[in-house]
Amino acid sequence: MVMRDAVAEGLRRLLIPLACRAPVRVFALAGVNSPTNIDDLRLRDDICLVDSPRSANVLWVAGLLPAPLQDSARRVHAMMSHPRATVWSRPSVMTAEHATLFPHATIVGPSEDLFEALRTVQRALLTKRHASDEALLPDEEPAPWRGVGPYGQGGTGMTGGVPYGRPMAERAPDRDGLELDQLPMRIGPFFPPFPSGLILDVRLQGDVVQEVTIAESLFAQGNVLSSGESQGDLLRDPFRRALTEPVPVGELELARARHHLRWLAHALRVHGLEALGRRVLMFVPALEPGKAGDILALRRLLDRIRTFDWSTAGVGILERQQLSGRGLGPVARAAGLSDDSRLVDPAYDKLGFEPLVHNDGDCRARWRQRLGEVIQSLALARAGAQPAGGAGSVESPRGVLRPETGPTPALLTLLPGLVRGMEWGDAVTTIVSLDLDVREARAASPVETPTSGKPAVERDE
Repeated sequence: MVMRDAVAEGLRRLLIPLACRAPVRVFALAGVNSPTNIDDLRLRDDICLVDSPRSANVLWVAGLLPAPLQDSARRVHAMMSHPRATVWSRPSVMTAEHATLFPHATIVGPSEDLFEALRTVQRALLTKRHASDEALLPDEEPAPWRGVGPYGQGGTGMTGGVPYGRPMAERAPDRDGLELDQLPMRIGPFFPPFPSGLILDVRLQGDVVQEVTIAESLFAQGNVLSSGESQGDLLRDPFRRALTEPVPVGELELARARHHLRWLAHALRVHGLEALGRRVLMFVPALEPGKAGDILALRRLLDRIRTFDWSTAGVGILERQQLSGRGLGPVARAAGLSDDSRLVDPAYDKLGFEPLVHNDGDCRARWRQRLGEVIQSLALARAGAQPAGGAGSVESPRGVLRPETGPTPALLTLLPGLVRGMEWGDAVTTIVSLDLDVREARAASPVETPTSGKPAVERDE
């Protein structure tokens, strides 16, 4: 026994230094008003962002989490295995409710080095100088079931019932008229491919989406992420500033180009092209007005990578009549509509601005549209300090932005019918291609936004 313990201790001393030099495995919870962008971590060799909390040692909370997301954040924390720790990048001013959300977290202020904090916490965890986080939720079953039901199994029935407190597959007709199992699932609000706060109730038969419902809670709180949003957070967004005051064209167009490249990097990661997505992110800080050589080379490279092109062609087609006059920006222009509020801005009129368009209306057209707009924006950015905006609405990277709303609510009305009948992988591709921002859902309501799976336009699948 003594010899075995000595061998185990020797191995521990040998392996811990190696483990401490490994990249920190981090799962990120995206909130608002974070001083650090999540994409910044993807450019670090010493940080590894993972897509499941079960694979992470460290939970990173980026900014403030509004009340509708806090219970879900605690459940994410509960999914992590020991040893685990939490690092929280948060502003200095917050409510008492926010301050007690993660009582064991290492707090990183706006002026502190987040990357060093993540490395330090992992080293302390592995060397046992930092205790593993205690549970934030009580040790109770999420769905009480013992003794419930005719046989004490927790519910009524098996198929379509809730035995042991968990919903089982139901029977429902598929698109061929056969009675097959249909599994209800809830996706979100921290599913990495989707924006934080988006919650979908999905019914699947195999991997085919039969019905999608946008959770009512998304709209019940109005602007889901606005409760933690500060004035400083808004001022960092030139498009929100341009609602009320003129902003230089150069600043707006560089911000548009950076946004589209970050979206493209995310879309590439979702398709398994992690290295290429990271390469795209590396272009973001180096963007300069009028210099689009690297972006042109990137477009040629993407044209040669047939996997990305093939997996997005013909997927998630939106027709022009669904999009016309709704201010949906690149999504509408990818379907052939010259829908761009910059056309009525005098500053852009002086520059001879004409919107780019693509005609297919599918996911491939949407990524090509955004990449083309990056090149166009770098050309427009040469206007420099020429002022634009200030008229109460502005063409943001997602579409027409107004003080009370943006394009996301209109896109959410299209989503249930758009993904109905798709395989799950194509549904994820389609939702990512819409570039949704849950914060813009403030203007939507359960009446305005359909939560049924009935498609807006019927299509043969």
